[in-house]
Amino acid sequence: MDFDTRSVYAQQPFKITFTVLTATWYTAPLEFENLQIPNAFIIPFDQTQPGMFDVKGRKYAGLQFYYIVFPYKPGSYTIPPIKIVATTPPEGESEARKITIATTPEKFVVKPMPSNYSGEWFVAKDVRITQHWNKPLRNLKVGDVIERTVIENAKGTLPQFIPELKPDSLNWAGIYPQDADLKDTRDDYDANGVRTQTFTYLLEKEGDFVFPSEVVKWWNPYSRKVFQRGSGAVKIHVAPNPNLGILTTIKDSLAAKQPVVVAEKKSTGPHLIYGIPWYWFTLYALAALLVLYVVVKLGIRVYRSLHRSYINYTNSEVYWFRKFEHSSLQFPELLKRLYAWWDRFTIPGKSSSIIVDSKQRQEENTAAPLSSLYKEVFENNNTAATADEALKKNIKLYREELQKNKTSVADGSIDVHQKLWK
Repeated sequence: MDFDTRSVYAQQPFKITFTVLTATWYTAPLEFENLQIPNAFIIPFDQTQPGMFDVKGRKYAGLQFYYIVFPYKPGSYTIPPIKIVATTPPEGESEARKITIATTPEKFVVKPMPSNYSGEWFVAKDVRITQHWNKPLRNLKVGDVIERTVIENAKGTLPQFIPELKPDSLNWAGIYPQDADLKDTRDDYDANGVRTQTFTYLLEKEGDFVFPSEVVKWWNPYSRKVFQRGSGAVKIHVAPNPNLGILTTIKDSLAAKQPVVVAEKKSTGPHLIYGIPWYWFTLYALAALLVLYVVVKLGIRVYRSLHRSYINYTNSEVYWFRKFEHSSLQFPELLKRLYAWWDRFTIPGKSSSIIVDSKQRQEENTAAPLSSLYKEVFENNNTAATADEALKKNIKLYREELQKNKTSVADGSIDVHQKLWK
C-alpha cells in the first residue's frame, strides 16, 4: 500500500495505490474488498494494471489498483486492512492456487482549514465560473421573468464539494432558485465536477439595476494559496409596465414551482473511537492486550531463568573463590570466605580442613601460612591477627594445581540449604 501523501486538508484528495506481486504469474483477476474510511468519499479505480516491478534486484509480476480518497472532516484516521485474493502458482509449480493476503492498517491526518482562509471551505486545483441568460437583457419591463444559469467547473474535486451559490437578495426583483445539477466529470487520473445552478428572477420595479457577480473562492492545497473568481456583474434597465396586476399571478406561479425542501435524515454511521470504527478499535485493543500478555509471560520466564542462574552462580565455587580473593586479610573474615569456597570446591579425597588437605598433599606454601595464622589466633589469643599477603596467591596456585590433577569434578555448587561455616 502506497500513499502519495499522508497529511491533507479536508476535501483534499489523496491517492492510495495497492500493488500485489508474484514471482510467477497471475491466472485470474484480483478479488478484493471495498475500501471503507470514515468521514470520506472514496472513488475506486479498481481496474487492475499489470506491470513488472523490481524488488531488491529481483523482478516480480504485479497488478495494481488504486483509490482516490476525499476526506471531509479534520482528524486522525486509520485505513483498515482489506483482504485481497490472488490466483497464482507458487514458485516451481504450474498449478495456480488462490492466496488470501491482507493489507496492514495505515494512518493519515486531515488538517483543519488554514487560519488565512475565511468563508465556506472549498478545496480544488482550479475553478472556472461562467453564466448565461435565457434571453437577451434588452427591452425588459416590470413583470418580465428571466433565468440566469451559473456553471462552476472545478478540477481536482468532487461535484458534491462545489459550494452552493447564494445570490444576494434584491429589493427590485423576486428570486426563485432551482435545484442544482451536479455532474461528475472525472477522468482516468483525477476527479472533476460541474455544478450548474439556475435562478429565476421576476422583475418587480422599474429603473436601472445590477445583477451582482456570483463569486466562488477556493483553497489550492498544492500552491497553498486562496483563489477567487466571479461570473461578472450585469447591468439592466427595467421599463415600466402599466399592467402591474400580472405580477401577483406570476409570483404565485413561480412559487408553486419551487422545490419542496425535505429534511434529510442524517446517517450517523458506526461509532468512532479516535477516528476508528468501534469494531476495529476493539479488535486492535484485544490484539494489544494479547501482545502485552505474551510479553509479560515471556518476561516472567526470562526473569525466573536469570534468577535461577544467579542463585546457582552465588552458590558456585567460582563465585566464592572470587569473594575470598577480595576479602580482608584479617581473621575471622579471611577464614570465613576461605572455607565458604573450600566447602564448594569438590575433588576426590578432599579433607574438610584445608590445612590438613594441604599437608597431606605436601603443599607447605599453603599449609604453613595457615598454620601460622591459626597459632597466632588460638594460642596467642590474638583475634585481630592478619595473614600474609602471599597467602591468597599461594591458595590460588593450590586451587589451580588441584583442578589440573583431579580426575572428576562436581558441578561446583552445594545445596542452597547447606549450612555455611562461620
